[in-house]
Amino acid sequence: MDIVYVSYNSEKWIKKCFESLLDSEYDLSKVSVYVVDNGSTDGTVRELENVREKCLPIIKDFEIIESKKNLGFGGGNNLGARQGTDEILCFFNIDTELYPDTLSQLEKEIQRSDEQSALWELRQFPYEHPKMYDPLTHEISWSSGAAFAVRRSIFEMVKGFDDAIFMYAEDVDLSWRIRSFGYKLRYTPKATIKHYSYQEAGEIKPNQYINSVINNLLLRYRFGGIHEVLAGHCLFWKCMMGPAAFPNSKKLLLGKYIKHFGKILYFMRRGCCGSEKHKVAKFIGYDYEAIRDGAFYVNEFSEKKPLVSIIVRTCGRPQVLRETLISLRHQTYPNMEIVVVEDGQECAGTMIQEEFADMNILYFATGDKVGRSNAGNRAMEIAHGQYLNFLDDDDLFYADHVEVLVKTLEQSNNKAAYAFAFETPIEVQSKDPYIYKVYDYLGIHKTRFEKIELCYHNYIPIQCIMFEKSLFEEHGGFDESLDSLEDWDLWVRYSLYTDFDCIEKTTSIYRVPHVRLINEKRQKELDDALVVVREKHKSYMQHISVYDVAMMYQNQIR
Repeated sequence: MDIVYVSYNSEKWIKKCFESLLDSEYDLSKVSVYVVDNGSTDGTVRELENVREKCLPIIKDFEIIESKKNLGFGGGNNLGARQGTDEILCFFNIDTELYPDTLSQLEKEIQRSDEQSALWELRQFPYEHPKMYDPLTHEISWSSGAAFAVRRSIFEMVKGFDDAIFMYAEDVDLSWRIRSFGYKLRYTPKATIKHYSYQEAGEIKPNQYINSVINNLLLRYRFGGIHEVLAGHCLFWKCMMGPAAFPNSKKLLLGKYIKHFGKILYFMRRGCCGSEKHKVAKFIGYDYEAIRDGAFYVNEFSEKKPLVSIIVRTCGRPQVLRETLISLRHQTYPNMEIVVVEDGQECAGTMIQEEFADMNILYFATGDKVGRSNAGNRAMEIAHGQYLNFLDDDDLFYADHVEVLVKTLEQSNNKAAYAFAFETPIEVQSKDPYIYKVYDYLGIHKTRFEKIELCYHNYIPIQCIMFEKSLFEEHGGFDESLDSLEDWDLWVRYSLYTDFDCIEKTTSIYRVPHVRLINEKRQKELDDALVVVREKHKSYMQHISVYDVAMMYQNQIR
């Protein structure tokens, strides 16, 4: 494994960066390090020479390549890449630190990947990059350049980074060129790296802002059509006509814009792209992929790692259940049991035993049909976890869902917590094999906790919430007379005894039918259940503070 770093006046990052490498559990005799210094004027090179002495007895090789001029991010990484020979080539920013298992987890992901997988992006702490990824395959549309591994043969085939793109978007361009040849990029949530990308949440970096705007336009010439290019110019002038991002930003932006005209022909003609180059790009404003909420959520690992029981209710559709269990296999949290309860005769047992023997799964079928609420109560009774979380058999977790909620509850005085979710309309085209079309990812389930609002309607999908099992033990489970809105009734009842923490990060997918007739039938069932639940709620006495009443009034008059 070859690791390339690029430094520029990076003296303060050097020591911790390479101390973390030396603390790795990975066999460092297989690692070669190549650091390209882009003409630093501080003590960077001196610090690199010091750490080189410490590293060389342990790692395979450590070379410092001094450039007399600043080659930029792409140019520096290209120079470093040319020094090594290993098939797996890693690019890490100099302001990153490895966790002890980072490289071993990365190697596991690479080894289990197929030949069409060309690049693997590491997860970043404390701020995870918020772009979308497939929670089942972990496929991504582009990779952050801060921390990724790539097959050297493919990196060389596409001629590496394009050093004509100076500061920001070099990684998007490289990702799209690789994908244009039919290769896939993967996200590796279990391989995590610490990256000091921002000093504070929401920080605006002047160079990043200016270059991101212009480089977005340059990528449109290479990968887009006339409509994308015109949209890019419209976005630029919108920036110029709007409020300044920071003092003097418009002057700097206009200067870069004028200079970019000299690069247009280069980006239209050259790119080392495959035949799919116009199919790989997404231009969503200045983003290159849909964004999940939580860009500045501070991610942390749990230290105590209490047992969490994930309860999956299913009913005669193992093909659907399979995807849900795959999303649970991918969880970054290490201490889970999965309680699968099948309402009716056993259908999923063989599939679970054959395909998911590596997971801690408790499976049972009720035999007779008992309904969703009874099945859920039975599962909660036998669950061993300190925390419980439902995940119905057609919904999915992103890889960090359990990790995020456990850490929140560990730090909270409340007994329940929830995160945001996408609502995803799908149309099922085949039940066996399970094939469906996804129509959208709607960010509509992101309401902050309000007791009054929760009493009015159910704004939290069932899989979003994790709660202490003590709530079930002390206050009961689902009302078994309900087969719809049973989860809402449960949340309202639990809210009589605890507040809920709200994590403003998207960590799950809530699937709903796209077909109108199915939705109409589903809505009729919910409307009928609402009448029953409203009558039940007449007996619930919610205790709220004067502050809560004031906030409710304030929200109404806004």
